Amino acid sequence: MSIPKLVVWESQSREPIVARVALAGDFLPAGRLDPIPHEVWEDAGAEIAPYFEDVGTSFVNLECAIQTEGLAARKLTGLGAIVSAPATALDYLTAIRSAAVGFANNHAYDFGAAGVERTRGAVADRNMVLLGARGSATEAPDVYIWQGPRNIRVGLWAAAKASHDLARGRRPGVEPATPRRAKQALEGMKCRGAQLSIALFHAGAIRASRPDPADVRLMDAIAESGFDIVAASHSHRISGSKCVGAGRGRHSFCFYGLGSLVSAYAEGPIEREGLIVVAGISAEGRLASVELRPVLLAPSGFGQIPQEQEARTILDRFQQLSSEIADGSFRKPFYREVSQSILRLYFRDAGAAFRASGLRGLGRKAGRVRLRHLRRLAHGLLR
Repeated sequence: MSIPKLVVWESQSREPIVARVALAGDFLPAGRLDPIPHEVWEDAGAEIAPYFEDVGTSFVNLECAIQTEGLAARKLTGLGAIVSAPATALDYLTAIRSAAVGFANNHAYDFGAAGVERTRGAVADRNMVLLGARGSATEAPDVYIWQGPRNIRVGLWAAAKASHDLARGRRPGVEPATPRRAKQALEGMKCRGAQLSIALFHAGAIRASRPDPADVRLMDAIAESGFDIVAASHSHRISGSKCVGAGRGRHSFCFYGLGSLVSAYAEGPIEREGLIVVAGISAEGRLASVELRPVLLAPSGFGQIPQEQEARTILDRFQQLSSEIADGSFRKPFYREVSQSILRLYFRDAGAAFRASGLRGLGRKAGRVRLRHLRRLAHGLLR
């Protein structure tokens, strides 16, 4: 079948590509996904599998704990929901050739440290590695080196900005997306022979198609420090990209929103769009090309390859958002989007809290208001 794609960049030397690595956004196999016949999750990936036939490995964000039966869920501390999935859901990732799975996100600790370890064990049972939720901030960042043909070595690192469970000091938690940790991760990759370095972040704002300006600065700085590709998901929407560092003789790329690969939580058509980044690698381990393959979530919640017109719509939106990021005009619509969504989501959650526990529930909800949400809301209202 014909594979819709957009070539974002190719090296001028047109070096032959000997390996490809794919990056996708949120894999959230929870909620009201359509029932899967006989619980064969690997079959559920059949619709999207052609995108990965020429790919050596893929790297996605697993946005829920796995195999949590018998574990107590924590109380919800903000917007969203507590989510989990059966171990069989990971067979979907086998179908798309995942070797490492990112787990640095705001749902990693929904079932506490025990949930993280259950998830790690389920992932290991399928010969994959879980990244992004393990040690403390005093330990070296957890990285994975994928070895491809001709001894190509690609380093993968998962980290988060959008999480209340970030590791601090000696307290274990989610890997924090900071320039310091990025430098340490890059050093660890290089020590293990990585020629290409990729970071998958959990960053962005829910219900916003544009990135937070602070996230843009952070991701750009980390790309400029030596990472070849830095990609983010969390908003459940696609966003644009930017080439960073080309003026200094190297090309690094930031993708500010990959959307979803699997999700039952899409609100409207725009949240059914996703992007897969495919990095083409030369025999010397250099980045030779970067392309996008669009994803459309079916009513079932599973990603599929869109028809020609649907693919064009997704890629046109990506290019428009990239233009806004390039000229800086994304900032005003970002704050407008995020202020509207924050108010709507907090009113929804406040109503649920009042129905559940009356004024006491509202009081607890008020005590959990996030500072970054208030900052974004203030920006939106003042502009």
